[in-house]
Amino acid sequence: MPLVIGNIAPVQLRSDSAHHPGRILAPYKRNNFKTWLIHSDDDGVTWTGDRELVNVTVTDPGVSYEDARPHCDRGMDYFGFHIDSVDELNWRDLGRFAAQLCYHRTGIFHRSNWRSKLTGAWQFVGTGPSKSLQLRSGRVVVPGYHGYVRGLEDDGVLPTSQLYSSVALGHTLITDDGGDTWRMSDHWGVGHGFNENEMVELHDGSVVANGRSLSTGTPQYRVQARSFDGGETFSPSVFTKIPSPFNGAYGSTVSDGNRTVYHASPDPLPARSWLQAAFDQIGCDVQGTGRTRLSVWKSTTSGNDYAEKVLLDSGASAQNSFQLIGKKLVLLYEQSDPDPMFTVDAIVTRQALGHLQVQLPHRFVFREVNI
Repeated sequence: MPLVIGNIAPVQLRSDSAHHPGRILAPYKRNNFKTWLIHSDDDGVTWTGDRELVNVTVTDPGVSYEDARPHCDRGMDYFGFHIDSVDELNWRDLGRFAAQLCYHRTGIFHRSNWRSKLTGAWQFVGTGPSKSLQLRSGRVVVPGYHGYVRGLEDDGVLPTSQLYSSVALGHTLITDDGGDTWRMSDHWGVGHGFNENEMVELHDGSVVANGRSLSTGTPQYRVQARSFDGGETFSPSVFTKIPSPFNGAYGSTVSDGNRTVYHASPDPLPARSWLQAAFDQIGCDVQGTGRTRLSVWKSTTSGNDYAEKVLLDSGASAQNSFQLIGKKLVLLYEQSDPDPMFTVDAIVTRQALGHLQVQLPHRFVFREVNI
């Protein structure tokens, strides 16, 4: 398996920290399975100490942590749907799956055949992105999530299982000594699941996690959960009124440490593609939206509602990292240009799918946000 590095979630320890003041801790994932940590003591100029954090991923029993590997051949059949490949496509299962997508919008986390599978060894594991959080107590909490399929890749394989690696639950990595030792807590209520997420601390010491939802099998809104014990446990996730595109997207969240919470993620307009017309024709309660119209929401009620919103980018824009520097909000995000419409194939694809395509960023944009 080639080495893939991602899902970095850095945090800089405060200057008054009891352990390693000013150090930047950067936990990250290798192949979306094992967690590694590297750090910098000179504001990110140089990095050192790259090491694996052991026993923070749930692995198969009877296998040493060092030898543990994900089940790379596990696809949608794990959930009872034989719909992974074109040549072995089970049309009855495809119909069942489509009906579940379209007409059972309470979400798969409330269906026993799915929920019973959310157990055992983790298969697709992530941290963040894009940052961790140091609490006022000095503790560092790293937001994490884990799914039970990885997503198959091969000729003739449909992308369904890659989307459904996002059938995920939350967990937290915790250190109380500046990153010297770590432990994992997965005492999160299920609710509507939890995927890529960030955490903020509020005036009363509670922690709010704002996360990506599955979207392709649940209502298309972001989710939130709360902790009242320093990230040890989290409540079951609930839906916010912040929309999510069909294939989801990660967003970034910051707080002033009091009751104000800011969140950035896409706010797509209703889809107008041929695919959406087909959904509408059969009464399918799905919006085939893509990662467009990056916006910022503001809550002054500790994240209970987000009454204010400002549009930042009307085009293809999504993955981002939010920071609050003093009283200044700054955002780094990915921006993509529209595909050129020079060929019939390109025009037909745009009409058929709209913005429901893989976003390939052309640049990073760094800007101040006023809201």
